[in-house]
Amino acid sequence: MLAEFKKLTRLSAVYGAGTLLNSIIGFLLIPIYSRNIAPADYGVYNLFAITGQVVSLIGLMGLSAAMFREIIYRQSDEKTVISTAFNTLLLVTAVFFGLLIVFAPQICDLLFGGAHADLLRLVFLSNALTNFGYIALSTLQIREQAVRYSRLMVIRFVIGVLFNILFIVVFQMGLTGMVLAELVMSSTAMLMYLWILRRDLSLRLSPPILRSMLRYGLPLIPFQLASIVLTSSDRYFLEHSAGSDQVGIYSLGYKIAMIVQIIVSAVQAAWSAQMFAIAKESNAPRRYARILTYYAATIGFLGLGVSVVARDVIFIMADPAYHEGYIVVPLIVLSAMAFGGVNMTNVALNVKGRTELNAPIIIVVAIGNLGLNYLLIPPYGMMGAAWATLISYVALLVIEVMVNQRIWRLPFEYRRMLKIGLAWGVIYVASLGIDTGNAWLNMVFKGIVVLVFPLVLYALRFFEASELSSIAQMVTRLTGRLRARSKNESLNQVEK
Repeated sequence: MLAEFKKLTRLSAVYGAGTLLNSIIGFLLIPIYSRNIAPADYGVYNLFAITGQVVSLIGLMGLSAAMFREIIYRQSDEKTVISTAFNTLLLVTAVFFGLLIVFAPQICDLLFGGAHADLLRLVFLSNALTNFGYIALSTLQIREQAVRYSRLMVIRFVIGVLFNILFIVVFQMGLTGMVLAELVMSSTAMLMYLWILRRDLSLRLSPPILRSMLRYGLPLIPFQLASIVLTSSDRYFLEHSAGSDQVGIYSLGYKIAMIVQIIVSAVQAAWSAQMFAIAKESNAPRRYARILTYYAATIGFLGLGVSVVARDVIFIMADPAYHEGYIVVPLIVLSAMAFGGVNMTNVALNVKGRTELNAPIIIVVAIGNLGLNYLLIPPYGMMGAAWATLISYVALLVIEVMVNQRIWRLPFEYRRMLKIGLAWGVIYVASLGIDTGNAWLNMVFKGIVVLVFPLVLYALRFFEASELSSIAQMVTRLTGRLRARSKNESLNQVEK
């Protein structure tokens, strides 16, 4: 079991390094954004991003996700699958995004009161280019070329940082500069993706393979759209009830919490391929259950760290106009953790090809989320939005587990995961009493408190004897390597 989790961790770390660097653009640029862009403009930019995310998802048609099942599980010819997905996407993009660009003014009237139509056209163009990248990145993930994947993300990261600084700080272009920087990143990445696929692409388009991929991928669209509703519809409610300023402040707090979502996405990038591979093993149910337990402990530890230091991070990095955003971070972190649980437990529907059941589940939850937003945001503002998000994701996790268990029962370790939740709560509450008056010093003391998390788990008898033995062996090997390195350095100094 540990071997499977180590493989998942290794691939997640490599995928996560690239994805993390790409997402760090927004995180590291928080001081630049908050000091050069008003909260209202930052709010509009986030609404642009959400709108682009929706149209990108529809235009992709679930093809990149379907490639995993088609190549790994159904063992269809790899190049035929890649060419079929790419050529189909090319045809759909020309029509779909072409219409969006033409009707951008009408869409702006509906969503933004008629302003920013030209910028929205650039957003649509950027998303059209980005969609082709999903085909290339899925190809690298299927081939487990994680290092190459990360290199692409590093290049994109560097380009993003440079052009964000150029357009926002040097040229003082504000909202327009943010949109242009994104377009430059997407355009450059498109050229890299075409280079990666140059030996895989042809004019082939297999109708049987396309039908198979669409049967798998299209039912994912309502699921993924509803996911966007869960994560993003609250911005539109905030926009109409409190204005773009509140959207900007809330979005900054959300961005801090999304550090956890980056890790969740990195794990999912590795898990998509590994999930189907494990399904072929005789002891697959046991492996799935144990991996989930280790995942919950790991993501719980990381999420706890982010939640505990969020206030101090925002106070250090952001302009005072954005400081209020810290209050939503713990709730959004818990929401991201719940969504990670959905990804890890949604095994039966994916492996057994029953993804059509995902749509009604998440649509119901999304409708409930819209109702919660309507009820909670007008009186409670940002906190109402955060609570609506958390309640919805917990409901989604519970329902997905129940449905998956009816199709393929997996022996999940609920009691151990309950202990993870208890340890999380104890540490978080303890951290609330730490306030030295200095944000940097607060982070040091809170970090020490977070490191107690494994000890609390040990006190709760979370670890099994075999796991404690494995941990002891890992520590022994690590200390042995450190001692050997220290000894070699000492000998080198003596020789000199």
